[in-house]
Amino acid sequence: DAARAIEHIRVLSEEIGPRPAGTAAERQAAEYIASVLRRYGYDVELQTFPTPDQYIAAVTLPDGTTWQMGASRNGLITGDDPVRGSVVFAGRGLSDEEFPADVRGKVVLMEYVASARNVQVANAVSRGAAAVILYSTVGSRGNYGSAFSPSLSTTYDIPILGAALVQGQQLRDMIVQGGVEVSITTRHYANLQSVNVIGSRPASSGDPDAPVVIVSSHLDSVVGAPGANDDASGVGLALELARVLKSYNIDKELRFIFFGAEERGLIGSSYYVDHLSDAEASRIVGVFQADMVATSYPNVTHLYAMTVDGASNLVTEAAMAAGARLGNASILPGQFGSSDHVPFHYRGIPAALFIWMRVDSWDPLVYDIEKVYHTPQDTIAENISPERMQTALEIIGAAVFDLVRKDVPALHKAPHRWQEAQAGVAAWVARYDDTDPYAH
Repeated sequence: DAARAIEHIRVLSEEIGPRPAGTAAERQAAEYIASVLRRYGYDVELQTFPTPDQYIAAVTLPDGTTWQMGASRNGLITGDDPVRGSVVFAGRGLSDEEFPADVRGKVVLMEYVASARNVQVANAVSRGAAAVILYSTVGSRGNYGSAFSPSLSTTYDIPILGAALVQGQQLRDMIVQGGVEVSITTRHYANLQSVNVIGSRPASSGDPDAPVVIVSSHLDSVVGAPGANDDASGVGLALELARVLKSYNIDKELRFIFFGAEERGLIGSSYYVDHLSDAEASRIVGVFQADMVATSYPNVTHLYAMTVDGASNLVTEAAMAAGARLGNASILPGQFGSSDHVPFHYRGIPAALFIWMRVDSWDPLVYDIEKVYHTPQDTIAENISPERMQTALEIIGAAVFDLVRKDVPALHKAPHRWQEAQAGVAAWVARYDDTDPYAH
């Protein structure tokens, strides 16, 4: 049920908001996920691990709205003592003509130029700026610019912030409409711990050595982004499948894992995989990593089942077979890294990333994902499609269901089982069609 999955997205992206790794918000998300899994009867483990420091700014507007941005470690860390000032726009800040006549004591907003960032900041500081906000215009994957922590060659005694494109544009609009004064705090979060949430349901036989099927996602987001699609959508999908599958007889252990610190370099999934014994790793027959599974971006065309090397495995075969059984041509195989399936692949464990995108070429790789990726605009209103969530739920759910309820070879050798899978999917809807997401 896509509506149930989207309710989880709402809690994560709206009630909690941005969830940078190691912060209280990420921990709040982990506790929410753990509480849902316990309601469904899963055994829950919280696996903690260290994650790098974070430098984060809070910019408060006159109406009390607070925006999260990145802070530079090379600027002033204010703690609880905010810096206040009117915002002025100085273009790219590379010439006298771009600066207003008087910026002393003011917050200087500039369009970020990566190659000239040190000059930009030095020019603003030399004119007496109280703080500097650099806003990014474009992201690394053709998306809109996201919040960031500027890295500088000189240390300054004023706050230096990195804002998303939409934040910079809105501040510019406020300046044009009569001006805006902001309050800025910056903090250095050190000695951080992130967390993986692991919910397990044993095989119905009680066999402690039964094969394991994993459905995974990541619970963190980048600084400044509510992360509705990236990756509260994967969390919502996994929690909904956990609800649906909690009562079926299964001959494999079913494990739902929600990784922390994915956005910091797959830290949570790497920690999990690195701490598996060889015997534990050998039990895992497939990993379904759901990451960005509900975008409303119109340019994407398919839900891809991506492996690191492009080779098919049990997971991609199960997904493709599920799509065929359901008469849904949205699912395609492909090759892509950049998510939590990667550590499993390098441990020799079959794994695939499930993601909506458009691929125009595989060699060289040319692809399109939503423009609001990693930005404050990654919200339910701007970036979540119930229809695409439903498609992902049905295809991934049918594939997982087929694997956990029968012996692993050979999904593709038993095409007659499509009727049973179809009946199983229909049974999910009929059995769980109520308004309380925790009722069962």
